[in-house]
Amino acid sequence: MMKRFFARATKKHTEVNPFFALLVILVIATIFSNIIPSGMYERLSVDGRMVVDPDSFQYVDKHYVGISDFFLSFYQGFNNAASLMAMLFFAGGAFGVVKRIGLLETAIKALAHKLKHTSFYVIAFILMLAIGTQVAFTSMWELSVVIIPMIVPLVLALGYDVVVGAGIVMLAACAGFGAAMTNPLFTAIAHKLAELPIYSALGYRAVCFGVILFICYLYLMRYAKKIKKDPSKSLMNGMNTKYTAIKEEAVTFTPALIRAGIAFLAVFAFLLFGTVRMGFDFPQMAACFVAMTFATGLAYGSGLNEICDMMGEGMKDLFYAAMVMLFARAILYILEEAMVVDTIIAFLARLVVGKSSLITANLMLVMQTIINFLIPSGSGQAAITIPIIVPLADMGNVTRQVACLASQFGDGFSNFLYPTNGSLIAILMVAGIPYKKWLRFFGPLFLIIMAVCMVFISIGVGIKLGPF
Repeated sequence: MMKRFFARATKKHTEVNPFFALLVILVIATIFSNIIPSGMYERLSVDGRMVVDPDSFQYVDKHYVGISDFFLSFYQGFNNAASLMAMLFFAGGAFGVVKRIGLLETAIKALAHKLKHTSFYVIAFILMLAIGTQVAFTSMWELSVVIIPMIVPLVLALGYDVVVGAGIVMLAACAGFGAAMTNPLFTAIAHKLAELPIYSALGYRAVCFGVILFICYLYLMRYAKKIKKDPSKSLMNGMNTKYTAIKEEAVTFTPALIRAGIAFLAVFAFLLFGTVRMGFDFPQMAACFVAMTFATGLAYGSGLNEICDMMGEGMKDLFYAAMVMLFARAILYILEEAMVVDTIIAFLARLVVGKSSLITANLMLVMQTIINFLIPSGSGQAAITIPIIVPLADMGNVTRQVACLASQFGDGFSNFLYPTNGSLIAILMVAGIPYKKWLRFFGPLFLIIMAVCMVFISIGVGIKLGPF
């Protein structure tokens, strides 16, 4: 019966709606939450942050989730994802103004004209290095949602497809986030809980970042070369895209566009500075996008009423992308209500005990990768898993630095693979790439990255990467 239902639901569509895919995962999570035993770790307050006591796991009376919990999860998902959804809406509003006054199109035309004699491979490398470095220091890979609309039309104008354009941004962000040098949302928390100096072994992670970024670059250029030679091999072949190639031509920036461009770049530069040096989170980023909206519009000469119209249209463009966050957080709500998250973590932790240091360290990578499917929040994962992983590392003769590195790799790279990560699905919707197509493109690269991560983890075990 269920098979016939899903067949009817997808019959009229070549690609599955992201809402439908996440709804199926939510249903499955609800079913299995009533099968898996409930359990819990005791939580302790450490420097104002709740962390688990690694020796305190115990099974508790089964907590069942019913129909009412299933429907309530949509509201709770909305509530828990509100800050990120707000940031996306306001980012959409800002780029609604930038797009509708013609600033974005004019800038892309000018850039395409300027770069027409420059090798695409050089352009892609510079862009990936810049984007990857920004993410490696700020961890704000969610900014991809506003960078992709700027990059994709340029790449289309140079004769490539949407996957290449989005890949420049996403693969660079993947390398930067997974091998981040100063990730305040995971690495800093993990180091503090493991009693390591904050951001220690930065040089080692910088090497990891450089190697993985270069692998991502080579992988993308291989795909780009293939579709340039034969466009029919594009993953998007035969599909309509939401972006169009902008013809390169000499353009003239009007005084109004120059003023708007200066205002836009000024606020955007402050946004980047704030994320790097001032610890901006989603509320501050949202505020910057609101400021960008009105600063750009007023500098162009638009009235407040017109700016609000353009802002509203821009928000509509990201409505579905923002709503994906709701479904992703609803899944986590169901798992938490059934009290099965700690049970799964305890089961995975037991698999690590009693192995050699090399196997233990790499199993930590696998463990964290699996957990990231259940808990997409990096800071939330660190608070839950690091207090468990540190004792396992001490018992397994693995340095705490290696344990934190394995955990960071497991959390970081899988964010670009799992459909339960709302940010990924939202960004893919902005790019206009179905998740199934992205999985075909990114899946093989993810396996390559995991193999490289295991090499770096094994080297870390061998050299006893520290300080301890």
